[in-house]
Amino acid sequence: MVLPKIAIIPTGGTIQNGQPLVSSTKAGGAFNLLRPQRLHEPVSVKIAKEDLDGNPLSTGPNEEPYWSVTLDPSDGLYLLPPMTPDKAPPEGYAAVHMNARRIIEEVDRFGLDTAGRNGLLAEAADLEVREIIDPRTGRELRAGGQTFSMFELVLISNAVNEALAQSDTTGCVVTHGTFTAEETACFLHYTVNSDKPVVVAASQRRHSSMGNDGDWNLVDAVRVAAHPDAKGRGAMLVMNEEIMSAREVTKTNQRPGGFASSGGSASALGSVESDQVTFYFRPERKHTRWSDVRSNEPLPAVMPRVDIVKTYAGADEVPIAALVDRALKERSAPDAPQKHGIVVEGFAYDGKPHQFQLPILQTAMYQHGIPVAVSNRGDHGRVPRLVDNPFISCDNMMAVKARLLLILALEKLGTLTPFANVDNPSSEDRQRLEQELSRYQEIFDTH
Repeated sequence: MVLPKIAIIPTGGTIQNGQPLVSSTKAGGAFNLLRPQRLHEPVSVKIAKEDLDGNPLSTGPNEEPYWSVTLDPSDGLYLLPPMTPDKAPPEGYAAVHMNARRIIEEVDRFGLDTAGRNGLLAEAADLEVREIIDPRTGRELRAGGQTFSMFELVLISNAVNEALAQSDTTGCVVTHGTFTAEETACFLHYTVNSDKPVVVAASQRRHSSMGNDGDWNLVDAVRVAAHPDAKGRGAMLVMNEEIMSAREVTKTNQRPGGFASSGGSASALGSVESDQVTFYFRPERKHTRWSDVRSNEPLPAVMPRVDIVKTYAGADEVPIAALVDRALKERSAPDAPQKHGIVVEGFAYDGKPHQFQLPILQTAMYQHGIPVAVSNRGDHGRVPRLVDNPFISCDNMMAVKARLLLILALEKLGTLTPFANVDNPSSEDRQRLEQELSRYQEIFDTH
């Protein structure tokens, strides 16, 4: 049987973080720590004949009360006490980042399904690990949520497109930290040039910790990416046995399963059970190979800059003025973003900004050609297109997702044309701006 080939693109995060390594002198007593390790040479052991509750099994008069077994290094990993020279127990190290190959090996060796079987990843697909090399360090990309930026998003998107361009690759799984997993999934949703499945897998708890969810999520993600019905559904995030669309999924809390669909009109695309992968819905908006904002070429390292401004009681123009000032300065800096936009997380339901924010937002758009898009600070429901609201409506997208779509729209369409005379714009200027905004609006209406 030929298994589907799935590219694994590791980017770091909790799903690849192991527990601190605690040293052992083999004097730790009954609960001495055991970790997956390799034998140096074959060893013969005697295993007591016990049932699953630890009770001795009855044996015949000529039968030994143990099994004689030879363990061999070629068998793979075994749970053994860590032996670290010059470290007295129970001294520990910081949480270790594990590479994807080691994670896969441990999951396949020790992970069991509900029928007690292991080898779940090897059974589901032929896995090819494709590390991303960070050009800034020359080493494997390990992106934590606190330092994640557009630069990492571009690296990941280009790597996914490169992997999916291989004719023998069925799909792709990206391992990721949960802080920004929804943003990476959304970015891939609009920038991947293929209808092959793209699945983001993450974890709320570290690998090998009690109640770890990452190993199971990884197995489920591979099963989804390898499933023939996953094709053409855009980028997805698989967590807690649910398949969620990248456009709507969001992290709601830090507990396992702490992801849900936002927007008010979306639910999970499907589910993953022990016996099968099941799909119930298909995204209706444009994505992946049908996206109008994708590029047939690798994305550039420097993308447009879009910031989010929140509306609240007492909001004013000061933060927005600072963003506009930075945008104008960056336009004259050669290595800085040359295109800028603003997403306003306005009041629910219509997304309108605070009255004190309106003048500077209008100045940004009319005088400096900076497109402004409005979402609402309620996670459910769309922003209607009102006559007295001159800005781009983000429909039912959350601000963090709308920001990514506006970045890609800016890269595709360019900035707006400023009014020649802001105080007294001509009818031609107004008509041109209306036409330019309509092109942006069409993207938000269809993606």
